[in-house]
Amino acid sequence: MSDDRRVTRLRDDEVRRLANRTKEDYGTLRRYPVNIVRCLESGTILTRWGRKKLVYRVCDDGEMGNDDGRTEFTLDSVIISVKRSVDQNARWGDGRSRMTLAHELAHGVLHFGDPLYRGSSASGATSISRLRPEDSAEHQAKVFASAFLIDDAFVEEMTSPEEVSVQFVVSCEAASICFERVHREKHRRVEGAERVRLANERFQAYMRRQERQKLSYSERVCPECQTNMLRISFGLLCFECGYSENSE
Repeated sequence: MSDDRRVTRLRDDEVRRLANRTKEDYGTLRRYPVNIVRCLESGTILTRWGRKKLVYRVCDDGEMGNDDGRTEFTLDSVIISVKRSVDQNARWGDGRSRMTLAHELAHGVLHFGDPLYRGSSASGATSISRLRPEDSAEHQAKVFASAFLIDDAFVEEMTSPEEVSVQFVVSCEAASICFERVHREKHRRVEGAERVRLANERFQAYMRRQERQKLSYSERVCPECQTNMLRISFGLLCFECGYSENSE
């Protein structure tokens, strides 16, 4: 389990917006798969408090102990340390290792204060993230890492989590979580649009009924649709099909 702590509350959509801002800053927006190692080796990081120096340290596995990654902070720098095996696996395209690096980058962008760690066996939710996810440093980092490596717009057009995993070089677990969320939100948008369409149709029907009550119908029947025609200034008009006759 990763160490966790309460941090300034951020909604998931705010975290994703910051992840996209970070991708744009590194020139990786709409370019996939994201070269996360190159981002960490860039020497700079745009945090919530402004631009800082980014130090990326690849350490022997024994030095890191049970931690795959660690993020530390100074007033003008962010120091991200990772196991050598994690760095190497990320370069070779291992999804979990790439997510670990993006997770540490997330801490660097979003957080400040005491060091934050990602344990080698980190998985699932922490006690903080279960109760108040928007206040959890770990939850925020997970949301950021997913948004940094995966583009929701592309996922909407994909048909399976496996396709997401291959396209963005992320773990099957991360791909599944993102795929389900994106398609759930897409379904809600479609349902919302349909509700708006039906409400508009009901409103238009109501307005047509109100208009009909104010209009004067003649005994003349429309030859096209057999509906009584309306008396208007220039003659007769069928409200249903638009057929008209001028006054003689």
